[in-house]
Parts: sequence; structure tokens; C-alpha cells
Amino acid sequence: MTKHNRHANLVIWAGLLLSFFAIPHLIDDFLFDIPEEFGLTNQTAQVLAGVFSVVLILSIVLAAREHIVGYYATLFIGIVLFFAGILKHVPLMIQPGPYWSGCFSELLIFGLIATSVFLTISSFLAIRSSSATHT
Repeated sequence: MTKHNRHANLVIWAGLLLSFFAIPHLIDDFLFDIPEEFGLTNQTAQVLAGVFSVVLILSIVLAAREHIVGYYATLFIGIVLFFAGILKHVPLMIQPGPYWSGCFSELLIFGLIATSVFLTISSFLAIRSSSATHT
């Protein structure tokens, strides 16, 4: 296995791990009326959740095929979800009182943040590795 393939495999595993936290977290968002905070109906938010799922899966598939666009897409997803977790949820979690459904919701957020960092780093390494082999 080449170094480039190892980086592609890291992106795949990071994306799969991210989905383990991101999809349940989306459900958590629906349970606690987050779409309404953004002026979205449940139906619109569900369509956007479906689009997110398709984009995430397609990005992982493209990364698995070692297409650089897949690495850039997973890099973008990792960065966006990291900042969404840090900026939207962590401030709510540090306030007094329980956060949503308690420890489980917090675990989803921390898992989302950690796996988004893993996805971002592995995507960056795959891009760098891919660029090095094509120059």
C-alpha cells in the first residue's frame, strides 16, 4: 500500500466515524427544535439533512477512489462541522444546567468535533500526498 493509499484510507475511516456522530446529532437537533432557530420548517430541514448525507457519502466515495475533489469536499465538511460544533454547541454546553438530553447529547457533540478534526487532518494529508505524486 502506498503512502497515498494510506491517506485515502484515513479519509474513509474518518468520514465513517464522523457519520457515526453527525447523523445521530442531526436527529438530536430536530428533537430540540434547532431548525426553527434558523427559520426552517421540519420538512426543509429534513431535505437539507438528506442533502448533507448524500454529500458526505459522495465525498467519501470520491476519496475512496482517490479523486482530489473528494479530499477537498471532506476537508470542507470537516472544517464546517468543527466550527459548527465549537461555535454553536460548546457555548450552550458550558452554561449552567443540563444540555439537551444530557451526557448523550454532549458525547455526540464531542464525538462530532473530534472526528471532524480527524477528517480535516486526514483530508489535508491526502491532498498534500496527492499533490506530491502529481507534480
